Amino acid sequence: MSDLPLAGVRVADFGWIFAVPHTTSWLGALGADVIRIESPKRPDLVRFLGATEGKPGINRSGLFHSINFSKRSIALDLNTQAGAGVARRLISMSDIVVENFGTGVMARFGLDYEHLRALKPDVVMMSGTPLGQTGPYAGAIGYGPNSLAFSGISHLTGYPGGEPSGIGGTWPDFVVGVVMAMGALAALHHRDRTGEGQYIDLSIAEMVTGMIPEAMMDFFLNGREHGPIGNRDPDIAPHGVFPTAGDDRWVAIVTVSDAEFTALCEVLEAPATAADARFSTMAARLQNVDALERELGELTRRLDRDELVAKLRAKGIAAGPMYNTAEVMADAAMVESGMNIELDHKEAGRRVIPVLPVSFSGFTPNYYGGPAIGEHTDQVLSELLGYSSEEIARLRAGGGVL
Repeated sequence: MSDLPLAGVRVADFGWIFAVPHTTSWLGALGADVIRIESPKRPDLVRFLGATEGKPGINRSGLFHSINFSKRSIALDLNTQAGAGVARRLISMSDIVVENFGTGVMARFGLDYEHLRALKPDVVMMSGTPLGQTGPYAGAIGYGPNSLAFSGISHLTGYPGGEPSGIGGTWPDFVVGVVMAMGALAALHHRDRTGEGQYIDLSIAEMVTGMIPEAMMDFFLNGREHGPIGNRDPDIAPHGVFPTAGDDRWVAIVTVSDAEFTALCEVLEAPATAADARFSTMAARLQNVDALERELGELTRRLDRDELVAKLRAKGIAAGPMYNTAEVMADAAMVESGMNIELDHKEAGRRVIPVLPVSFSGFTPNYYGGPAIGEHTDQVLSELLGYSSEEIARLRAGGGVL
């Protein structure tokens, strides 16, 4: 698909878990030829999560396939000279190399940046690690929870007086994936302008710290230490989530002015609440936020969630339903957006997965199903790298190709 923005760009993908695979799927959808290097001897942990239809298998993870679309897979043993040699040959024909192993792992394979730029001077290489490649914590092993803890965001997450909390799921990995895609494209643009490759060192924790500007700036400027405030906002009330009729159904409501609060009370048929001196101004509502939230909760729990949301939106009030996963997928806006599409997979069959959350007027991204492990090994070795069938057989017999 030569009309795509990254057509002609090749990516050697040494990533695993979530962050780098997320990055490279986006690059692949935009036209890059992404080749993922894997090993059946030490497969990606995600290949064993979320077995399709409850049937486990190295190629049956719905989670793996949902974040590894639009790429090919080859199976190598990088611990062997032959396997690392194939990887170097692939890198010599690639524009971008991306990895998120522990610090020093690529060097053990002879695939660190110093070796790679000697092989291909204009190569762009990016590494994503919990705490970066240099400094006193460079050797730290980490996943999302400890990276979040180091970043400071867990200190801000939770309810007042409660314990520090994570934010659920594997949130930082996917944000990191987007940032890594941006970094790779910026370096690629720089290379195309100057002819110079470069190495990009991304620290997951530092990136997340950069996403909590309010707490950081208040500390720098005023010496104040923030703590968890739940769903509240220091300057706006109400600003939170309130129960509605039914089992575990909630609505998020924010009013940013006294007029909006009065309109909220009209919808809730509670003129006395609007007239209450404790709530009549923003300053008063903030001072009496506990009482405000209790009273609003008693009013909203009598009402149907979706009907309430519709009435509030008609009044120009920011409101929305708290969806579970099934409701998100069934919502008309999500269905019409085209974010979720059906893709075929060799073993799992035809499945719906989420793709890029944007649409382009000038082109259609290239989406195809995630690869089985090593599915494209012979194709890449013969058609791209020029190995003969005899050479591939020898590599396989020697254990370099799996």
